Amino acid sequence: MKIVAADVQKRFVLSGKQRISSDGTETAELQVLKDFNLQVNAGEFLVIVGPSGCGKSVFLNILGGLAHKTDGSVTIDGNEVTEPNEQLGYVFQQYALFPWRTALSNIEYPLEIRGVNAAERQKKARDLLRLIGLTSFEKWRPNQLSGGMQQRIAIARALAINPEVLLMDEPFAALDNQTRELLQVELLRIWEGIHNTVVFVTHSIEEAVFLADRVVIMTSRPGKVKEIVSINIPRPRNDYTRSSTKFAGYRQRVWDILKDEVYKTQDNMEKSALSSQL
Repeated sequence: MKIVAADVQKRFVLSGKQRISSDGTETAELQVLKDFNLQVNAGEFLVIVGPSGCGKSVFLNILGGLAHKTDGSVTIDGNEVTEPNEQLGYVFQQYALFPWRTALSNIEYPLEIRGVNAAERQKKARDLLRLIGLTSFEKWRPNQLSGGMQQRIAIARALAINPEVLLMDEPFAALDNQTRELLQVELLRIWEGIHNTVVFVTHSIEEAVFLADRVVIMTSRPGKVKEIVSINIPRPRNDYTRSSTKFAGYRQRVWDILKDEVYKTQDNMEKSALSSQL
């Protein structure tokens, strides 16, 4: 098993006089993850969905070594995750490109800090530009590129180190629907060529079903795994996949599992808002 999360807990201690209502009582701690258990196979494309605030991104940050769990265990290849790992690539919702660097030198950056010589890292970056279809834009800076192009560059930069695990935190959320669907197809094309392990977080059920081998549905906060749905839709997937009855069936199944958790989240938010006004 490539990734194992066992009984993961994550609590945040609130500062000052901040308090939050939990089960009718006021507490100075916010529990985001509780008894979170998950196993991810090597080479799998796993997608996590859940209501807002359930801890999807928090778990991804723990897996990436960017945040520390309160309790439990998270391992990759049997090794406990305690800090960022050079075998992990991370793509954020914001493109996080260096504005003063060109498309080519942005992709080169992770190789540069690893001491790879200029000729080798430029060759690797140009190969990735070709892979994402942006060869003609190697000298362009981020502010000269569209949002979709910038996110392609961010993905290519994450792939530059040949990561065994690629973590993606809502990477297409800020894009328009047309660009988003095009990049979903592009991402699968790239992944099917390298078959690394991907853990992808999204709010979109359609995106989850289109991309995933399995979809993990989380509960409302404190988040844990409610159910996992295997997506038995043939690969490679394309634009026609979305119009199939099988796709529609999986989309409805995921929503049927998720919707109660979304309603719980909304109800809790309304109760918190009402309590703050009293």
